[in-house]
Amino acid sequence: MNFDFSDEQRMLREQARRFLSEASTFHALRERIANGTLLDHDLWRQVAELGWLAVAIPEEQGGLGLGALELCVLAEEFGRSLAPVPFHGTVFLGAELLKRSELPEATSWLERIATGEAIIAVQPTLAWESVGLHVDGGVVTGSCEPLAYAAHAHAAILPVLLAGQPALVLIDLEQHPVRHHPARSLDDVVPYAVLELENTPYLVLAEGEAARTAMREVVDQDAILTAFEQIGGADAACTLARDYALERHTFGRPIGSYQAVKHKLADMAVKIELARSNAYFGAWAMHAGEVADRSLAAAACRLSATNAFEYAARECLHLHGGIGYTWEADCHFFYKRSRLLAVILGQPGAWVDQLLTETSLKQLQIR
Repeated sequence: MNFDFSDEQRMLREQARRFLSEASTFHALRERIANGTLLDHDLWRQVAELGWLAVAIPEEQGGLGLGALELCVLAEEFGRSLAPVPFHGTVFLGAELLKRSELPEATSWLERIATGEAIIAVQPTLAWESVGLHVDGGVVTGSCEPLAYAAHAHAAILPVLLAGQPALVLIDLEQHPVRHHPARSLDDVVPYAVLELENTPYLVLAEGEAARTAMREVVDQDAILTAFEQIGGADAACTLARDYALERHTFGRPIGSYQAVKHKLADMAVKIELARSNAYFGAWAMHAGEVADRSLAAAACRLSATNAFEYAARECLHLHGGIGYTWEADCHFFYKRSRLLAVILGQPGAWVDQLLTETSLKQLQIR
């Protein structure tokens, strides 16, 4: 039994790591934050040319027809590089919801995603009763939650209540432009905005139980992919801390030689490896199509990867000492991203409940 990625997938990982390390640097991120140009259009175009946007899209819909494991590989490298592109929302959420829709227009949007022509903003939710958008007479009115890259999006996929039933609707923002205003983000690199809809036409991607099922599947899958993204960030933060500990000297010796520092670095590595094991379980569940195991793995991934990234980012900052809190140091990029990824899919308590529920169901099946 193989518990690792294939040679082809490891080659994809090496290619992505090499390319993103050159194309997305911390110096460039600082310049973009200062200039307010947070979306790197050139990088987005290059990512599309490399075929990464089309990895998990079926061939008949303009994609490469590969699968979930390739997405996991790419997620880790985007998490490592903190690249300023809407890969997460467009590929992990938007494309996956469109793949589950029987609407003919979904195929054309998938084709546009595959070529880099479309950016999708998505509001994931499992709490349909708290949806704040109102549907009446074929139009939707209201304000959505703050969405990543919403101001740059060509379309938005939003949850609504349609005749009292949950539904997923697609808003074509090119055909029907809407007002938007920026929202504060935990991460300076990722721009958020709120869309204000007023009698805006929409297309129904799915409704009723189909909408619930699609959203549940995509949220679980996104938790697994986000775990890989968090692992990439945690690994990069750990490496940054290790390199600084070997370079920084006090009293004539590197601080990495002190036992307390060694323990911090060792704890980082242990948490990252634990999170990676859970993430591999999630990758297998996605690849094998094991629905029951996917929900269990999603919760385990979500909790362990969040813990690993938050710990690695925080201790990376602490090990840098006073300089770690400055704008010139790179620590804050990982700390802010760790805080953002910790909350984008709901509070940890909900994932703890899911883990306990799925574990109980698994034990009953074994008995």
